[in-house]
Amino acid sequence: MANHKTHQEIGNYINDKLKDNNFDNIKYTCNDIFRNSPEEISKNKKNKVVLDFYIIYYTLKTSGTFYLTVVPKTSLYSTEQDLIFELFEDIEHQGIKKLVNKNGELTRVGNQNLKFCIELFQENNRKNISNEINQDKDNEYFYIKNRDKDISKISLLNSEINDIHNNVKESVKNMITNVNDMNDLDNKSLKIKDTSEQFQKDSAVLERKIRFRKLIRKILIYCIFALILILIIYFIFF
Repeated sequence: MANHKTHQEIGNYINDKLKDNNFDNIKYTCNDIFRNSPEEISKNKKNKVVLDFYIIYYTLKTSGTFYLTVVPKTSLYSTEQDLIFELFEDIEHQGIKKLVNKNGELTRVGNQNLKFCIELFQENNRKNISNEINQDKDNEYFYIKNRDKDISKISLLNSEINDIHNNVKESVKNMITNVNDMNDLDNKSLKIKDTSEQFQKDSAVLERKIRFRKLIRKILIYCIFALILILIIYFIFF
């Protein structure tokens, strides 16, 4: 927090947990942004500078007070830009910048108020952001759970279709066996007719029976295929 007109720092708050080897470089970058900010910088404009591991946010209020903060990219606030500028607005409205000594720097009370304001803001928004993250996780779980239900239904339907397919294959196999048996019977009847004049009349009767069986067989085959086709159409469209 600084006086933009005099380019003098009023006060600051540093989280010791976030200090690392880049601290001096970051502090130099922040001072450079402040020192080189134009005299006619746009008031209340939301400015941002993205570094390798940090993001710098700064703005100038209409009162002439310059606010700047550094946020790690791993922080929850790296994707909540509006919250940062809400914090600047909150500090501005509390009038902390007025708690200065004759040198224009924050007094002990001013520094304590600044620290309390920032920490309270962090605590309140940490809860809100955490609740949003948990809500997103719940929504994701709900989506996955419903998706698993749909997959189970599809698996069940596929299983039923496979059962029907197997039953149809078995029915066709039995039908072919019956047809072969009937063909054998036809061959036997022809042999009887050729080798024995004695059984000509019986052969004629048998031949009529065979023709009738063939007719019945064709009807049976058509009925089975029609039934199979109906079952397939039913399970596909219903």
